[in-house]
Formats: sequence, structure tokens, C-alpha cells
Amino acid sequence: MTQDQLRQAYASAHPDYSAGKLGQAVSQASKFAHDIAKGTTVVTYNPEARIYHIGRVTGDCMPVSDIDGITYKRNVEWERETSRDLLATSSRNSLGSLTTIFSISPEVAADLNHAASAPAGSATPDETIPDADDDEARFATYDDGIERIKDRALSLGWDEMEQLVAGLLRSMGYHAEVTPKGPDGGRDVVASPDPLGLESPRIIAEVKHRKGPMGAPQVRAFIGGLRAGDRGLYVSTGGFTKEARYEADRANVPVRLLDLDGLVKLYVGSYDKADEETRALLPLTRIWWPA
Repeated sequence: MTQDQLRQAYASAHPDYSAGKLGQAVSQASKFAHDIAKGTTVVTYNPEARIYHIGRVTGDCMPVSDIDGITYKRNVEWERETSRDLLATSSRNSLGSLTTIFSISPEVAADLNHAASAPAGSATPDETIPDADDDEARFATYDDGIERIKDRALSLGWDEMEQLVAGLLRSMGYHAEVTPKGPDGGRDVVASPDPLGLESPRIIAEVKHRKGPMGAPQVRAFIGGLRAGDRGLYVSTGGFTKEARYEADRANVPVRLLDLDGLVKLYVGSYDKADEETRALLPLTRIWWPA
């Protein structure tokens, strides 16, 4: 279809679309079908792992026959990947858009390629993350906003992360406190429905604020330390291995594994109910604009 034919088809299928929404939909479909050619380098993002995958388009725009409705695909050969943490702040801030398909600048592409070729364990760029101004924030999508909050959360100290988890539980209606420092047996935060900690369910939280995923042995040891009537919350900003998630799924007591993505999304959803001490750790500003 030409762009005019696409516009007519969209207008017929979605008569309630405004002119702006119609134009955006047509532009996205046209880019996917026509502007992206074989050999084009494309980038997609996995927010849970904080990994950008870089690949090359290997096929034409083709219909998918085994899915209900009219769906099209482009085959991609994924070649490299890099952590978001290895990118410059300016690159991280630009890798978000109100649209699904958008172009990135040569500078950002070069930064992605450089980070993808960096040796394992390379340090994060030593840059201060600037406060986003109103114009920048206004044009950030929800997902892009979540990623920027995750960037800031990673800059917290380990003790601040424990306080953030305790504050999150308090915003959910629990009485939560960080345990005193010292051998804690995986009990960094204890939360209960009552101030004395006598009512059930009592939540025992372990907080690991470090790079690299937690594996099955760590999760197994945490589960082994839970008592009858406890509920386990294991927070790891570095994520979890597949084997660790399996250990949690087969545990005899309820255990929730929470990675950085899940933690930040819960924090955003509970922010309005959080106390001042918690908000001071990771301050947010809610911005509204017309749809």
C-alpha cells in the first residue's frame, strides 16, 4: 500500500481517530513496511534485563498467517547486545519516544556499538544524571520514564535501597522497618500488618543491591531461613536467573522475587502514599499532558 492507501484504510477501520492519531498510525505502519529495508540496523530493549539488543533486518515485510487479524513481521538477525548501564547519560535519555518506531542519531548508534563491544565488567560511564526539564519530561513515554527512574534507583547506596523497600511496604499499608546492621540471616526488612509485628502475614525481605543476577543457591538459602507463617520478598536490582525463579515457584511458603523493573513500577504506583522519608530517597514529579 502507498501512504495514501494506508490512510484510507486506517480512516475506514478507525473512524473515531483524530487527524493527529490517524497520521501517527499511518506513519508508523509506513515506516515498518517501507522505510526499514533489508540490512537496516535495528535496536530493541528488554526492560527487565536492562539490555539493548542490536540486529540487522534480513527479510521483507511479510504477513503472518497463524495469528488472528492482519499482522506483519520483519525478520531480524540479532547480533549484539549491551547493558543500558554502559551507555552515556545523553544516549539513555534519547532512547525513548512517543512512537514505537523512531530513528536514533549517529552519535547514539556509535555509543551503542561501542558499549556492545566493551569487555565484560566494564564500568558505567562516569556522568552525573541531569534533572530532566519540563520539555524533556513532557515528551517521555511512560516506559522511558520508568527507565530513567531505574537509572536513578541504581545510584542509591545499599542502605538507601533497604530504606526504599521498607518505605514501599509502608506505602502498601504495612508497618515495616529495616533490621539493625549485623548478621541478619537474610532479614533486611521486616513488615507486618500491626506495629508490634505479631499479626500475619509477616513479610521478610532480603535486599540485594548489586550488579549481576541472584542464582538458585541464594534464593534457596533465603527460603530456608523463613519461619512458619512468614512470607518472603527477595529484592535484587541485578535480577534473577531462571533457576532462581524456579526455586521460588516451588517453595513451600509464598515467595515473591522482585527485580529492579518490578520494584520501580510498584514504587511509581504507590508513590502518592509514600511517606516523606521514602520520597526523599527517590523523588518523582508527576506530569500530565493532553492525550
